[in-house]
Amino acid sequence: MKDGRRYPQISLKGPVILFVIVLVLMLTLAVLWSAVLVHDYQLLRNVAGEAPFHWSFIALGSTLFLTIIVLSSILSAQLFAQIRWRQRQSNFISSVSHELNSPLSSIKLFAQTLRKPDLALEDRLRFVSKIVTDVDRLHRLIGNILRAAEMDYHGDELQVVTQRVEISDYLRRAVADAREVYVESGLTLELDAPTEETVHLDPLMFRQVLDNLLDNAVRYAGDDPPHVDIRVRRLDGHVDVRVRDRGVGIPSEALPHLFDRFYRIEEMSKSRRRKGTGIGLYVVRSIIHAHGGKVTVASDGPDCGATFTVRLPAVLPAASVKSPSERAA
Repeated sequence: MKDGRRYPQISLKGPVILFVIVLVLMLTLAVLWSAVLVHDYQLLRNVAGEAPFHWSFIALGSTLFLTIIVLSSILSAQLFAQIRWRQRQSNFISSVSHELNSPLSSIKLFAQTLRKPDLALEDRLRFVSKIVTDVDRLHRLIGNILRAAEMDYHGDELQVVTQRVEISDYLRRAVADAREVYVESGLTLELDAPTEETVHLDPLMFRQVLDNLLDNAVRYAGDDPPHVDIRVRRLDGHVDVRVRDRGVGIPSEALPHLFDRFYRIEEMSKSRRRKGTGIGLYVVRSIIHAHGGKVTVASDGPDCGATFTVRLPAVLPAASVKSPSERAA
């Protein structure tokens, strides 16, 4: 890391192997104990003579032993989950430190260069453009952190202030801004929104959704310049906004966890120059849920790109909404 700090990486391999060994030994002991007691039942009756043989004690002992095994398994699973959660938090801190330090260092360098009196106008404009790009990166990162902190405070529930928004016009403006922001990355951004559909949106929060999805597509674009298709369609009273990229794709085993907080695909993060923080898609899901919608992701695997689909309730046209007198009739 550029800030010189190292964060501990806790490996679960050793504890998991040890727990499996202990669990196998306990189960083996329980099975052998029960098998020996059943096999030597007649011998035990002869030793006991006329005294009653209490099967209930054996049953109770076996039940208690199995209960101990089950409770130990539950306790171990919770412990492993806490260790994994702590590991994700450490990765998050490490990634945020890098993500903050990288644009700040770049901004400082370009700002110091701009102080040179003999710098050509073309170079000045280019450096200013780079500074603006890095400021946009910082703005997205800080916005995600603040949004995640807000969800912690409100218990994963965001407060949204919605208004009627014509989604096609809204997306056209957002796409125009994104093309300027990602001009250096070579992003090709195509929009297919032929229908004039209206939804209830919090414009600022939904813009964060688009920014996070586009930043994710640029971050994991692979070796080729990033290419993103945004398509809007109406289906069964909903408006679907599909954001499809042609990047490195997502492994099938990672799809169910992609919107979890602090979750990152380690193999992909290690191979990329810019690592994710693990909160961007979590913020996306939380914002969409606050709008009464849902977001899903699909991918055919590595090198096959990914498709994020945001589904929002559509606003019915005024002509289709009946008045109370019409409904009574």
